[in-house]
Amino acid sequence: RNSSRSLPAQHILSTRVAMPILYGLYVEAQLCKVSSFRLSDSSDWTFQVQKRSRNGTVAPIEVQQGVGRLEWGDIHGADRLACDRSEREATMRIARPRKAGGKGKGKLGKLGKLCGETPLAEYAGQGKFPRLVAVFECEGCEPLEWTTGGIACVQDENGQEVVHAILHSMIWQDPWDGEACIRITSHEFRRL
Repeated sequence: RNSSRSLPAQHILSTRVAMPILYGLYVEAQLCKVSSFRLSDSSDWTFQVQKRSRNGTVAPIEVQQGVGRLEWGDIHGADRLACDRSEREATMRIARPRKAGGKGKGKLGKLGKLCGETPLAEYAGQGKFPRLVAVFECEGCEPLEWTTGGIACVQDENGQEVVHAILHSMIWQDPWDGEACIRITSHEFRRL
């Protein structure tokens, strides 16, 4: 048998692997008596995501301890067995920087340049432009809205830290100093 003979295109299985797409969460915030904050990767987050396919189904996904999964449930029977995993489910996780030159070489290599050593960047000072505070790897979905969640490490103007400051409805107010607060005024996702 001649090994150089090629098979017709319809007999060749696709070996294409779906890579996660990176999305950055950019926020604008008003800080009162607070110099900076950093969101925690151990937070429980809730997002609205859209299926990355022709029908664009929207559903909530909970990201707990850095990862969240969602079954779309709109494909049934034999189609469910034959379709790509990203058509059946969505995965959203906090992106982690990978070591240069190793197995993780590639698109995630720019993550360290975006956020420094950690996947969650510090928001400091006031500004008119949204700032990148988190990067997520998404498979089978596109994030639309950050609805709830987030634990922050907050540093006040005096350098004191509040480690587990919980953002309720995108607002945090220091229980001991009623004037110190964070108010997320806007946020958006951008494909990186």
